[in-house]
Amino acid sequence: MITVLHVGRSVDLVERLLSASVDPAISVCNAPTVDSAVGRAGEWRPDCWLFDREALPTDPQTSRRIASATFGSPLLICGDGPIPSSLAEDHEVRRVTPDGLVDAVLEAVEGREDRPGPPPSSVLLSLLDRSADRVARLDRHGRYLSVDDRMAALLGVSASQVVETTLSEHAPGADPDTLRTWGGRAIDTGTIQRYENDVHRYLFVPNDDEFRLIVQERIDGATNSEPEPVSDFVGTVLNRLTDIFFVFDLQGRFLHWNDRLTETTGYTDEEVASMNPMSFFVEEDHDRVAAAVSEVVATGEATDVVRIRTRDGRLLPYEFTGSLVPDGDGEPRYVCGIARGVSRREHAERALRERQQALSNLIRNLPGVVLRYRTESGYPVEFMGRGCVDIAGYTMEQFEHGEVSWIEDVVHPADHDRVRTCVRDAVEAAEQYQIRYRIRTDDDALRWVWEQGAVVEGSDGSIDYVDSYVSEITDIVWLQRELRRERAFTESALDAQPDLFYVFTPQGRILRWNDRFADVTGYTDEEIASMHPTEFLEPDDAERVIDAMTRVVSEERTLSVEATLVTKDDDRIPYEFVGSVMEDVNEPIGEPDARTDATDLYICGTGRDITQRVEAEAELEAAIADLERSNDELERFAYVASHDLKEPLRMIHSYLDLIRRRYENQLDEDADEFIEYAIDGADRMRQMIDDLLTYSRIGTSDAEFDRVDCQDVLDRALDNLRLAIDETDAAITVDPLPTVTADDQQLVQLFQNLLSNAIAYAGEAEPRIHVSASETDDGWCFSISDEGIGIAEEQIEEVFEIFSSGSNGTNSTGIGLAICEKIVTRHGGDIWVESRPGVGSTFRFTVPHDGQPAPDRSSRRLDA
Repeated sequence: MITVLHVGRSVDLVERLLSASVDPAISVCNAPTVDSAVGRAGEWRPDCWLFDREALPTDPQTSRRIASATFGSPLLICGDGPIPSSLAEDHEVRRVTPDGLVDAVLEAVEGREDRPGPPPSSVLLSLLDRSADRVARLDRHGRYLSVDDRMAALLGVSASQVVETTLSEHAPGADPDTLRTWGGRAIDTGTIQRYENDVHRYLFVPNDDEFRLIVQERIDGATNSEPEPVSDFVGTVLNRLTDIFFVFDLQGRFLHWNDRLTETTGYTDEEVASMNPMSFFVEEDHDRVAAAVSEVVATGEATDVVRIRTRDGRLLPYEFTGSLVPDGDGEPRYVCGIARGVSRREHAERALRERQQALSNLIRNLPGVVLRYRTESGYPVEFMGRGCVDIAGYTMEQFEHGEVSWIEDVVHPADHDRVRTCVRDAVEAAEQYQIRYRIRTDDDALRWVWEQGAVVEGSDGSIDYVDSYVSEITDIVWLQRELRRERAFTESALDAQPDLFYVFTPQGRILRWNDRFADVTGYTDEEIASMHPTEFLEPDDAERVIDAMTRVVSEERTLSVEATLVTKDDDRIPYEFVGSVMEDVNEPIGEPDARTDATDLYICGTGRDITQRVEAEAELEAAIADLERSNDELERFAYVASHDLKEPLRMIHSYLDLIRRRYENQLDEDADEFIEYAIDGADRMRQMIDDLLTYSRIGTSDAEFDRVDCQDVLDRALDNLRLAIDETDAAITVDPLPTVTADDQQLVQLFQNLLSNAIAYAGEAEPRIHVSASETDDGWCFSISDEGIGIAEEQIEEVFEIFSSGSNGTNSTGIGLAICEKIVTRHGGDIWVESRPGVGSTFRFTVPHDGQPAPDRSSRRLDA
């Protein structure tokens, strides 16, 4: 008979299964919901589960309940749609159609009907290794390969100390040679061998070229001394033990179990053989059991305490330990388990021991020292943590055995009385205490520690112990000292500086100031703490200062503002105040303001007395005004003088020219020569007056700059110089020139003066001049190069000075290059010369991109 548990409301599927004529026959248990199916699965013990797709849950919790209840059973799902991941990962899930449903059930169950035979001896031996008896695994020569804890306890050493030793070194209560002989006999015959002495019974179980030695307490009475096969013996041993033993495969089919399972649960062997492992547990524990099985599969072993549900409904707490055991090919195939009964009290005691052990490990491994004083004279140590070695250099045993006293030997002598008094007061008041003091280590090093303790009251209210925790704070103490020294130094430096120093909140609450602040303002510290920063200022400056404070905080930048500081005595002092944002994310400087964020912002700044600077600026402005007035007067004087000189000079030149025409060749040669000198001087004077007028007009022009084609400007300058070019046979070459923003008339004057200068200083050779331009980051650089006589090095710095020149035998007025410099300066550029005597000169000047006229001292035009 095949039992199918159908979950859902599809009548068609149930009818198809019940009407099928197959052998074995199919019976159907129907549950409309998952809850009802899981609740009765233990009663029905189905061979196969069939789900309507609509009945499958979508929430993870219910999916896990199904996964736990169906562990090891085939699952059939009729319908489309996603399968919950918890089922697909851990179960063999098949999709079926109504037409193929019967064949799918037979195929799924058929594989389960071919139950594998009993597990091999290696699996049973694995169970035996986990039994409550003392078990050791040895090779033919009596060398230990592994031992359980009970065998190690019998030998009086730890399990790790026994492995790789021999029976000659650790023999469990019998002659080593005798035990080695019986073990070899078991391996040679392949049967169980027995040996007894007055205390123990020894069993030798062979497995290939090694054997297991089982040591049991001697049982009086007749015993079976005949050898028997390993499998029969192991089964007999397992049946005699008080623990439950079982083996099931990864499909959830029981393969082996001892009598203790049937005796405890009340099920028969036939019922156990047909049951799923989950059937033995209450539904509330299914998830834990499934998780433990998954852990066994993933890691090889797992342990948990769950409740067994007996046939009559009783719930018994048992500790289950499962292990994954491979088959002969090394592939994981079996889960071997042991279940040991745990009463509630045993379970609680074990949990308490585990917690106590965990607490003990935690206490002993804390970085500081946990210690317990006895409230006796000298406060001897009852318990000491391992950290005492790191802090004091002494071992915990030295303290616990009374060889070293913490208070008498470790605490620094200068702190003895203070520590004793602190502990005594805590004991008398039954209160906690905290204290910081110094200790001397075993190598006489000085350290600082912090101790916090409390009394421990007994059940009768008496105080026998004081528990405390000691941690080293040497680094903290030295750091605090260093911080105090650094803070004191900073405070002294701030108080000693001549500038004001202050810190206040964005709301205007002053938190910190230096002594200079109080000295200058005349207010006391108490008065300053209660004032707003603007109360120290001239009322007319308060609004500007508040605006600056707001910008400092919102823009998080450093700003300066000038304002008048008003002292308590109503003195007014000009100050420049500089402020910036300071953010403190750890500890506020003063009492915190009501803020919504987690950080504190402050405005930190300085104030510098600028009285001398203000006075100097006032004097400078007055001097500049005087200088501008003087320059204006000088320029007007130069213009008026030049303008007024033109008329008498024109009269002198006219009469001299009249004398030359009337009396030329009528006087002697000296007279003619003198007349020529006079006329030439008048011409030079007229040119000088014209140049001076031109120089004075530069910078007074109201003309706006415009885009100017420099090639066109150069052509106009060449036209103006055409006569001089033709007379000297000058050769002028030009590279492509750019368009710039400038005053075109002045730019023509600039090119004309530089070209005229190059022609005039060409020397005996015909002038050779080259004009070019190159773009720079800021604008354009123009070059006028010649191959003339050049300029002496000591004269280069003077060539742009007014009236400089004339020493080279030319008719220059010495104003042309001064005019060039003034034009370039007005355009915001620079002009300079590079020259070597006898090689030539190159004059360079720059014109910025999108230039604007330089500001002029006077915007009026001087009339001609």
